[in-house]
Amino acid sequence: MLRTDISNSAYHGSGELSRSMAWQLVKSCPAKLWHQMQNPTPSDAPHFVVGGCTHTATLEPHKLDEEYAVKPNSIDGNSSRTNAYKAVFEEMQKNEPDKRWLTKSDYETCMRMADSAREHPLLQTYLHDPDTIIEGTGYFGYEGAECQIRPDLFNTRSGVVIDLKTTQEGDPKGFGYSVRKYGYDFQTAFYMEGLRRMGYNPTQFIYLCVEKSAPYLTSAYEIDLTQVSRMKVKMGEACKTWVKCMESGVWPGYGDHVQTLSFGRKTADSNRLSIKELTEYFNVSRSFVYNKIRDFDLKTEVYGRRRTVDMSEFANTLNPKEDKK
Repeated sequence: MLRTDISNSAYHGSGELSRSMAWQLVKSCPAKLWHQMQNPTPSDAPHFVVGGCTHTATLEPHKLDEEYAVKPNSIDGNSSRTNAYKAVFEEMQKNEPDKRWLTKSDYETCMRMADSAREHPLLQTYLHDPDTIIEGTGYFGYEGAECQIRPDLFNTRSGVVIDLKTTQEGDPKGFGYSVRKYGYDFQTAFYMEGLRRMGYNPTQFIYLCVEKSAPYLTSAYEIDLTQVSRMKVKMGEACKTWVKCMESGVWPGYGDHVQTLSFGRKTADSNRLSIKELTEYFNVSRSFVYNKIRDFDLKTEVYGRRRTVDMSEFANTLNPKEDKK
């Protein structure tokens, strides 16, 4: 079950496999993850502090004052560049070791982002619902690996999961790039499967995005389930690799063998073919392809000027006895 008595720092300091660690295994190699584990990014890194402050202000504002504070511009008339300021501020940090500090400008930006996010209909609906769990930590096993997740918001009644993302670009194209770069499709698979393993029934995973600059626009997205299913396979591979590395103590890099790089079709998915490519691959006419897309309501995606269809989905519509060209 999801627990709300585990702090964010305790969650990140535990030894279970998290989504971000598993994604590192998928997109890179075990050696990179091992180095990251031995040299973690400091929790007071500016992007971590800004992101964390926005999350707390949006989802748990009652914790804001105990977790975050504004760094003073000056102390006793001394600017932040002086040794006197640095000495006093260091003492302030020692007195409140669990508090993270932001500049006034960054703090105000976080508050504006949080205000915008809290106005979104999704949070208006679920944030104060008694069946909603905020920042709950859960543990589960998968392919021999002990894993952990921490959904920002999970409504147990509806099965809706909401993950808050601060982003430079919240439009479909901009956030679509972030999905591919940061593996948000992988995150969806990891969290949904984890919740199922814990006995829940998640039905929808939504990314609520808020832009980092004025007017701090919000947007909401879910990822196509076909893509999420593909990432579940990757999740299994990552978990197996994790177990193998943990047991052997060997964290391999990219390998010593010569690898072949291919720069053929420029689509986000090598399994997708253009209309022309489908006619050539399956030896059918263009009208035949368009009829199949219409009759079976196949999803098409445009890359550049190329309208593409999933090759496997198209193949499933074919009857071996149907006439070709």
